[in-house]
Amino acid sequence: MLQVLFVSVIALESITADPLLAIGTYIHRGIGSWTGLPVLLTPLEILLIVGVVIAVASASVEHREGEASILGWPTFLFLTTVVLGIARGMLANGDMYVGLWEVRYLLYVPACFVIARTSLRRPEHVFSLLRVGLIAATVFGVEGVWRKLALINTGLLGVNPERYFEHDDVIFLATFLILALSAFVFRVPGRIRILGACAAPVLFYTLLASNRRAGIIVVLVGLLVVALTLLVVKRRAFFASTLPILVATCVFFALTWNASGVLGQPARAVRSLYEPDARDASSNVYRLIETYDISATLQEDPILGVGFGRPFHMVVPLPDLSWWPFWHYETHNNVLWIWLKTGVAGYVAFWVLMGTAMSRAAFGARNLRDQGLRMAALVGLVALVGIIVYGWVDLAFVSGRTTVFLGTMLGMLGVLERLDRATVRGARGVS
Repeated sequence: MLQVLFVSVIALESITADPLLAIGTYIHRGIGSWTGLPVLLTPLEILLIVGVVIAVASASVEHREGEASILGWPTFLFLTTVVLGIARGMLANGDMYVGLWEVRYLLYVPACFVIARTSLRRPEHVFSLLRVGLIAATVFGVEGVWRKLALINTGLLGVNPERYFEHDDVIFLATFLILALSAFVFRVPGRIRILGACAAPVLFYTLLASNRRAGIIVVLVGLLVVALTLLVVKRRAFFASTLPILVATCVFFALTWNASGVLGQPARAVRSLYEPDARDASSNVYRLIETYDISATLQEDPILGVGFGRPFHMVVPLPDLSWWPFWHYETHNNVLWIWLKTGVAGYVAFWVLMGTAMSRAAFGARNLRDQGLRMAALVGLVALVGIIVYGWVDLAFVSGRTTVFLGTMLGMLGVLERLDRATVRGARGVS
């Protein structure tokens, strides 16, 4: 069940003009929208509901030790503040149809946390999940190469360049690109290292072809996280592998600083921070205005926020995005949007959850005995940092693909220490 969910969000876009991935639009859309039946749930949500029921039943029967002690309470606390945000919007006469759409994907986080925490019972399950995720990302990467060369470059895709790839794609491509590197750093034996070596060029090319500067920033931040972690945890590995990669990255930027096309995308992403082109400048201005409007709205009630189903105030009018039904309700600064909708309690709960998860991931990358689990901890850390970075500039937490991935990473990080202790006890028992 968990692996099916993982593959569904990594390999299949929810909105795409590419006929090869058209099945994703059925998995992520309400069943009623393509069958005519009165069913609002998506196939993905049905899987989530079934998975949660199985997970809760399994946990109640087995009573496994210590599973809720690390990330269970922070996750429950965040879920509670989300529910309070719904109540806040309802009591303030918000549009609850809009409110339920807003909150819908946030509920995927605790659902996937519960499923992952219960499903990952042995280290082999963690390795299998990451391997399946890497395969799914690689398959998507191969399709992305084909899409770029056969459809985009030839003008056959027939959509606005903003829709060539879905925005969320960059999170998965960047995370599993870092996974490919981490597998070599931690000397993980077997198929993950081989697959990672084959996948890395494909993932990197598709990441560049997506033309998303957020993806480049996520990769660069991910590399920095890996470098800093290894500098503390495995200095020999840092000087043997990560440092050369950082040097090669600097050389690549120097050679492609003024290049156009796919190879020029990384330099453009960095250069856009202080010297944006027309497209990036327009995007920057939109986000600056939006952030100002969020701040102005929060000044009215910074404690409770506005709640779900209520719009933020456009003190400074934004460019017309009326084709998007939620442009008055959801903001591209999706991290501040958490505060806007759930109040200061929800914002604090969000950072408690993410901060606790990142601290446990960093601890695991340094202290776990099993090298594969240390790699998983580092990948989880990179994924969380990447999602937060992405959430500052785009719609991370109102996307079901991103929140399934986030919940799964949280669930995985929540069990790594227990699995490592069990592995050590097992090794002692065998010896």
